[in-house]
Amino acid sequence: MRYTIREEEAFSVVGQKVELTNFQRKNVQVSTRFWRTFNENLKKAYLAQGGNWTKYAFMEKTDGKLFYYCAIPKKAVTPEGFSVKEIKACKYLVVEYVGSMNEIYNSYSELYQEVLPSTGYIPLQDDFLHFEKYDHRFHWNRENSIIEIWLPIKS
Repeated sequence: MRYTIREEEAFSVVGQKVELTNFQRKNVQVSTRFWRTFNENLKKAYLAQGGNWTKYAFMEKTDGKLFYYCAIPKKAVTPEGFSVKEIKACKYLVVEYVGSMNEIYNSYSELYQEVLPSTGYIPLQDDFLHFEKYDHRFHWNRENSIIEIWLPIKS
């Protein structure tokens, strides 16, 4: 798995979250359903994006619970039912996952158990564990679908 190190300026997103379980297989189902709900809520709130779109999915751990926070870049107005998340400027280890959504957890195992330890970088998990960045290269279950996985690291 190839990676790059990138520095990202602070940015803001607006989104919604759902609590996950302790079971990967179940979490795939929860997150899949939640994406449908989130996308419907974007349309209802007139937040649908045009052709050059970007979406995010943050994995957060709060009070021992795991949450999945789907988001888009922040707009001028935050509609009811959405919350704003401020992302601090940070250095990231970034990998591109290529494949269908069904296999993405295999990439996380490789990222956290093999790639990260081999780099010597330490994860910075104060605000979130990592996030997935989706753009026009993402196509739900196609083998050539691309998702970027951004893991915050200590400088």
